Amino acid sequence: MAQLINLEWVQAAGSEHQVFAAKSDVEDGAGHDLVTAYAVKRPDGKWAVMVVNRDQQNAHRVRIAFEGAAEKTSSFTGPVEVSTFGSAQYQWHPSQTRFMAHAENAAQPTIVTTTRGSADPDGPILHTKLTGGKDAIYDLPAASVVVIRGKIGGQ
Repeated sequence: MAQLINLEWVQAAGSEHQVFAAKSDVEDGAGHDLVTAYAVKRPDGKWAVMVVNRDQQNAHRVRIAFEGAAEKTSSFTGPVEVSTFGSAQYQWHPSQTRFMAHAENAAQPTIVTTTRGSADPDGPILHTKLTGGKDAIYDLPAASVVVIRGKIGGQ
């Protein structure tokens, strides 16, 4: 996850990034945000939007629009790099424990760990390339963080 943030969303060069407000309209039935977004303009002139799909069960498809102060709306144009880190790339499986109503010996715990926790899969970030546009749709797998990076119209 640190690589996704530090290498895909922002630039590690230490130059100034501009952070902008971002919002999503993907909600559950009770009005809770299922998808959140964070936008930066990077020193290399590209825009990067980090989108978090907090929905553990469902994938979502989104469009991305950049709204300017002059009521002008832009979108990603040209080549767009998409970096995805979700349950297909990484899943943590906690250690298994066994509960005993009574310890066999007085000094032993009643909860015993029988296996160690492990990651499976424990793969790298998935990188794909798409073509941007006002009608481009970006897939957000369930329980994922996706960074979408490219230039926007007018750049």
